[in-house]
Amino acid sequence: MSFTKKLSFSALIRPVQDKAVNSLFTSSKQIHYINYSVLITRRCSTQPECQNKSYVVNSKYDLEDAKKLEELLEDPKTLILYEKLKLEVEHIRHTDGYVPEKLKHRDWILLLSITSKGQRRGYLEYRWKIQRKVENRLVKKLQKQKEREKLFEIQSKMESDHIVYGLNHNSMFIRISDSKMNHFYNSKLIPAMMFEPTVVFDVGYDKFMSPHEAMNCAKQLILSYSANRIHIDPFNLYFCNCDKSGILMKHFHKTVPTLHDLDFPINMTEQSYLNVFDKNKLIYLTANAKKVLHKFDPNMVYIIGAMVDKYDPQPLSFAKAKKEGLPMARLPLAEHLEWGTGSGKNLPINQVLQILLDLRHTNDWAVALEHIPKRKLKQARIDAQERLEKKRAEIIQLLQNQ
Repeated sequence: MSFTKKLSFSALIRPVQDKAVNSLFTSSKQIHYINYSVLITRRCSTQPECQNKSYVVNSKYDLEDAKKLEELLEDPKTLILYEKLKLEVEHIRHTDGYVPEKLKHRDWILLLSITSKGQRRGYLEYRWKIQRKVENRLVKKLQKQKEREKLFEIQSKMESDHIVYGLNHNSMFIRISDSKMNHFYNSKLIPAMMFEPTVVFDVGYDKFMSPHEAMNCAKQLILSYSANRIHIDPFNLYFCNCDKSGILMKHFHKTVPTLHDLDFPINMTEQSYLNVFDKNKLIYLTANAKKVLHKFDPNMVYIIGAMVDKYDPQPLSFAKAKKEGLPMARLPLAEHLEWGTGSGKNLPINQVLQILLDLRHTNDWAVALEHIPKRKLKQARIDAQERLEKKRAEIIQLLQNQ
């Protein structure tokens, strides 16, 4: 059953206020290496009275996870394993300390499904890092708030006959809210869905990924969506083979609570791309393909496999495209760049999309491949080795002089 998004007529109407921000947010030159995840959604507090979309969606999934964990613990063997895991978590907490203060029901479900102790330890450290990031962000926010209040207090005590300009005072500029910018970026995707080339994300690899990999994949898809909507020439993005009950789509929905709203500017369907598009226009992008993609063809539909396989890389997208009889292509990474020894050519999903965006916009591989991290290239590896040798020589010289 398809749940492709339908666009309401009101979403096609751009408010007059958008004219004021149009020149501010559009540019013919794209700026790389910025935080593409900004302005997708706004988190609210976890207070019950905060009934916004984010709180409602997260509460829904929390209740589902609690019910699922309760059902799992009805099995005596699972209950014994659960008690053992609780002791293991406490042991790691007191030895390494890389354990979040509180584990959610979802965390326990994932820990029960992980058979390797090393992977469980890695997942706990991953959750601990996320918790620390949230805490540090909150501390910085409170610190900036105190600085603003202190500055405002100093300015209010200053006696002057002149008009005071600045924050909380007179200003010739109207404050542009986050919701306004969010609406502006989303409004750019409406004409893109009707007139621009299509890029498909194949999200049918849930069963081949570990829980940690699935959540990482969801993060890359969110970054891809964000990068697309702020680009001067965004694509018409399609998400095919969607499983709303899978870990990937659940994590996606938690981060973007409005994902399944009817007026959200994105195409999502449970159907295969073979049932949505003309098979003769499909090209599957995979790093294992022999054919090289030399130029972007706006008449073709490019497919990107939404999969993260850090632990056991397998050519799954290549095998799937071959089984379905689809033509394949790879990005000309080795032809245009000198790669460092040991550098993998499997790129994150968002980097592949950014390359396609700039390739289509500039028709210049040199510009498009600027999204490749410099650390993977040969020259960066040489520079890093030279710095290491220089540092070692300085240490040796220091020891000899003592």
